[in-house]
Amino acid sequence: MHDNELWYSYKEGDVKALEGLYELYYSPLTNYGFKFTPDNVCIEESMQDLFLKLWQNRERIESPAVVKQYLYLSFRRILLRKLEYNPSRHEEELSGEHIPFQLELIGGHPMVRKERMEELTAKVDMLLNILTNRQREAVFLKYYEDLSYEEIADIMHMNIVGGYKLIYRALESLREQFGDFTLLLILYVLKRA
Repeated sequence: MHDNELWYSYKEGDVKALEGLYELYYSPLTNYGFKFTPDNVCIEESMQDLFLKLWQNRERIESPAVVKQYLYLSFRRILLRKLEYNPSRHEEELSGEHIPFQLELIGGHPMVRKERMEELTAKVDMLLNILTNRQREAVFLKYYEDLSYEEIADIMHMNIVGGYKLIYRALESLREQFGDFTLLLILYVLKRA
């Protein structure tokens, strides 16, 4: 079942549909959470809070245009609040560079021979470390999660032009440091990782 269909059924009170959304988004959202913190308990609590609030407020929550975007935005708010960034008091706290975001290449990829994977992983980690926290988060959302610039801007509390600029500057930094071919290889591996 597609996430929009699950959302519609959940809004109608179908607990199985909510469970379907949970199963569909559990891994991607927890993976996203680990980019902010290694605290598994905090991430699990944030997931529970998200789906509990979804269920409790199902009659008041409006249907989003993109379910994935809504869930990422809501999960991010809950997680950052638990990490002591308060989105209700200061909107700039949600869009600030001070929020840590770790992005690493994990696992193997068939394009890269096994013996080269460690070398490539180390290089990608080094490359990603030249980016700011916000650039790493935007690159993650764009190339790991296939979100649009509009969705990224909404999740990260910025305008769309700011989203374009953030990713453009990240890619430009990588290109300046390591050249076009290396950048294309990194983006391809990140997309597939």
